[in-house]
Amino acid sequence: MTTDWPTVRERIADRTARVLSDLNERWGPTRTIDSFDFGPKPYYPDEPPRSVDGQLTRIAGIASVVLFYTSSHEQTVLVYNYGGFWEPPGGVTEKSQTPEEAARAEAREETGLEIELTGLLYAGTFEFHYANGASVPLPVAQFVGHRVDGTLTVERERIDHPGATRATGLFDTDVFPEQCRDGDEIRRLLAESE
Repeated sequence: MTTDWPTVRERIADRTARVLSDLNERWGPTRTIDSFDFGPKPYYPDEPPRSVDGQLTRIAGIASVVLFYTSSHEQTVLVYNYGGFWEPPGGVTEKSQTPEEAARAEAREETGLEIELTGLLYAGTFEFHYANGASVPLPVAQFVGHRVDGTLTVERERIDHPGATRATGLFDTDVFPEQCRDGDEIRRLLAESE
């Protein structure tokens, strides 16, 4: 077990680069977003774990999906987050998941829908911060997909899951929330279907 945080950070950074390279191989070149900061979160420990496995168990990345209700892309499914805004379904990538697996799992958990991924909208890194000042670069990916099965539902909010969804909504170009993460991009994709 590695107890040297700089070594753990370096190994995680190498893994992040491999994940992004693998995404590029599977989906082709895509838009890369600028790195952004994430955290520290009050419900995570103040200090990083002492091993690569410990970090990947806590958080291995973030994946989300611009989810269309049908393959014609006329309506998108958004979730209302505890932060007070709408966003595509998504969440933390677990250590054994690919970003694609995480995006499908989060969509199923947050909306009740089984989805097919049809494209990669963007990929990049984010810097996950701990309260003690340590940070680690992790991969982020946003896919495009559509429903293939399931019924729209709401994941119930629980105290032990602070990121739980409060609501789901079905939106088109005529009715679209003002406060929406990646709203301009989603509106553009909706307009392309018209």
